[in-house]
Amino acid sequence: MDPMRRRTVAIITAAIVLLALPATAGAVTDAERADAGAAYIAAQQRPNGSVPAFSPVGSTSDAVLAFVAAGGQRSAIRDALRFLRAQVRKGHVSTVGLRAKVVQAVVAAGRDARSFGGENLVRAIRSRIRDDGHIGRSAVFDHALAMLALEAAGLRPGRAVAGWLLDAQCPVGGWSYDAPYDAGADNRSCFDGSKDDFFTADTNTTAYAVMALEHGARGAYATNPFAFFRDARDATHGGWEYSPGFGTDTNSTALVIQAYASADRSTPSGGRVALRALQPDIACGGWAYSYEGDTPGPANVGATIAAVPAVLRLAFPLVPGGGSGAPRTSRGC
Repeated sequence: MDPMRRRTVAIITAAIVLLALPATAGAVTDAERADAGAAYIAAQQRPNGSVPAFSPVGSTSDAVLAFVAAGGQRSAIRDALRFLRAQVRKGHVSTVGLRAKVVQAVVAAGRDARSFGGENLVRAIRSRIRDDGHIGRSAVFDHALAMLALEAAGLRPGRAVAGWLLDAQCPVGGWSYDAPYDAGADNRSCFDGSKDDFFTADTNTTAYAVMALEHGARGAYATNPFAFFRDARDATHGGWEYSPGFGTDTNSTALVIQAYASADRSTPSGGRVALRALQPDIACGGWAYSYEGDTPGPANVGATIAAVPAVLRLAFPLVPGGGSGAPRTSRGC
């Protein structure tokens, strides 16, 4: 079903969806939340198959992961892969980070990332591994994504690759988005004090690093990253902040929950409740990015993409299959 028709059907069937829902919010299961979230994402899909949020290629790849996690939405997956395949053919998927995102999506959807859009995306990532283990000249964030992509494709990134990421950890316990820790210039949060340093240790990069390292063989962390997550908890709304002072947001909360899942650790008490609270309207299905005062903001496609795997406590990389039930439709928000 094409995206426009899917959106129309979603609106027409709103009453049916509402009647099918449990009588109380407390009765809504996480599987139902994930199904509703996936339906909301599918309703935002454009005719060309993309689901743009933060970036067309990256967000569409992440949307495929959300669809696979929730189950169903097969036509949405097919259309998203069609868009991604076209972007690869056009040469628009050339960076380490974008290749890593697409590989994870393709593998999770049960396709071959070694022959996708006329390219072997797995080999393209492996070919960028340098002698010191750094994958190209990528940011720390993209290096972690590339490790997850190789792991999704059934490969062990190697000791040097994992070692580079371990060495990049800031003494505070987290990882900074752009650059590894520099003992000669940085403070404990990887901040060098200059006006050009815009990044300190953050929960998002840290969560991806933990998932990449926990999935494969690794050495010991220099500092426990879960202590960093503990300190990055928002005392007001119970979720996680990108970095101190930002307040709870869905994307950060979702990624931290996935990091705990990857290490087979229980999510701290109230963490999953905080994620659920940012999806206030199950009939809409969308998650808010954050709060406006004490009320969740409007539904946000990027936040919903992040929330769906996390509400099911599924860590990356995802394997083909999974899912929690039949496709649901969304009335829009």
